[in-house]
Amino acid sequence: MLIIIPTQKTSAELDKDIERLNARIDEQRILKPVFDNLLKQVKEKKPTGLPATKKVKMARGDINKISEHLLKIARRCDLEIRDIQTDVNTLDNNAEYLLIRIHARGEFKKFRDFLVDLGNISSLEQIEEIDIRAIENSREFKLKVWLAQQ
Repeated sequence: MLIIIPTQKTSAELDKDIERLNARIDEQRILKPVFDNLLKQVKEKKPTGLPATKKVKMARGDINKISEHLLKIARRCDLEIRDIQTDVNTLDNNAEYLLIRIHARGEFKKFRDFLVDLGNISSLEQIEEIDIRAIENSREFKLKVWLAQQ
């Protein structure tokens, strides 16, 4: 009796462990095709769809054309440009970058297109700040953009 009862308890615990392990094996067998499919999708690198433009510094003579270019991009994306300000301090002869502040209004989806087109500007170094505010029936966008200059 002393040997049989503890052995039965141990045997019952082992049976439960075997059932749990069999359930996990079945679960893994079911999930393996899903895992393989997801792993295959991750390994396939798809293009992001964003343009990769060659970076070129803007000539000093082209600074006056950049606002016209920004206006064309905004019109193409159905955004209303409220203001384009060039920071005078960055127009210094030794400055490597030109700071431009853009204030625009329009739909958020159109703003995304504007940002993608903005990325096509070859002298764009970085977009430092984006401020988005909801206004009646629209959105208001404020950007701080740095352009590389010679």
